[in-house]
Amino acid sequence: MESFEQTRPRVVRIQITADDTATAQEAAQQIGELWLSNVLRPRRTPGEDGVRIELHADLDRRPGDGGYPDVGGPTA
Repeated sequence: MESFEQTRPRVVRIQITADDTATAQEAAQQIGELWLSNVLRPRRTPGEDGVRIELHADLDRRPGDGGYPDVGGPTA
């Protein structure tokens, strides 16, 4: 399987870390308003502070373009 970077050079992976889920989700939503993106589910890592959300943003497509980038993985 090809890596994320090899398959989509104009799609960026952004990881958001926040103290709580609501803050992380709000940040992901605001980034999603700038570029077409999909957001993965919030997750916590045992022994680490905060919650993390990863999203993939397609720099070539604005949210009004419709659809979602094909980057694999579950979407929330």
